[in-house]
Amino acid sequence: MTRRFSRTEALIPDELRARLIDNGRASQEREDFDPRPVVKLFTPDGSPTWLITEGYEEPDGDLRLFGLC
Repeated sequence: MTRRFSRTEALIPDELRARLIDNGRASQEREDFDPRPVVKLFTPDGSPTWLITEGYEEPDGDLRLFGLC
């Protein structure tokens, strides 16, 4: 059975969002900080995969993400 997500469901849960923001802060404070990926984003019908390691919260509440593609 395929699970369908409502359009209001968050793509990144609050717990993972907090870890991404913590990694972003640590990356700003420590030059040698190299975090492990926290979130993996992909589509089953495409080839790109994103490994998200850190995030920075924008003033409007959005999250700017960084990682590997």
